[in-house]
Amino acid sequence: MIYKVLSPTHYSSHNVYDGNIDVNLITGDGDVFFATLFTLSNVQRLMQKEEHSYYFWATDMVIVRDLQVNSIRDAILKIIKDGYLESVFSRIGDIKQIYGAESSFEDIVPPNGGFLLSIEASPVR
Repeated sequence: MIYKVLSPTHYSSHNVYDGNIDVNLITGDGDVFFATLFTLSNVQRLMQKEEHSYYFWATDMVIVRDLQVNSIRDAILKIIKDGYLESVFSRIGDIKQIYGAESSFEDIVPPNGGFLLSIEASPVR
């Protein structure tokens, strides 16, 4: 199956080792999933920022080594191949609900300042 991964927000690679980014994963079947990718340094910094922080969590949180585009692609490819897509990402709707009634898989493009990755993978069953 073919997948598209895009950042619905502006992507900046100024510090790929301390950051987080929201991503949408769109399947060739039209489903749209969501997750936020964090680096460990970012989680640590966010916890230190809060004076009385005893824990950290985020819905659909995925910790990645870094936020380089190739690393993001490799992490998501591994998640898909391992069969964990629907455990790691949350389904937020389909293409027509998220991107508009006239939208199709082929129409999906990154927003201004965002990135788009195409991934071809089959989950292990």
